[in-house]
Amino acid sequence: NTTRFLMASGDVVIGYLLLRGAAVAAEKLPSAPAKDTAFYAGKIAAAKFFATNVLPNVGVQRELAESIDLSLMELDEAAF
Repeated sequence: NTTRFLMASGDVVIGYLLLRGAAVAAEKLPSAPAKDTAFYAGKIAAAKFFATNVLPNVGVQRELAESIDLSLMELDEAAF
């Protein structure tokens, strides 16, 4: 479960950082010089992609972590 939690936490942090970058890009894009528009558009597109394709998995990972079967952990050491 700790691995699921760690990976999901990382996804949330990365999502937050991408969102911050996209917010700055959206603010600067309308007045950006032509040479920078593709860069800002890329920042926004990357954040949208991550939010659409990666972040929904965080909820799934949470559900899995909460419903995991612990029967193996309850076995006596002699069982191994």
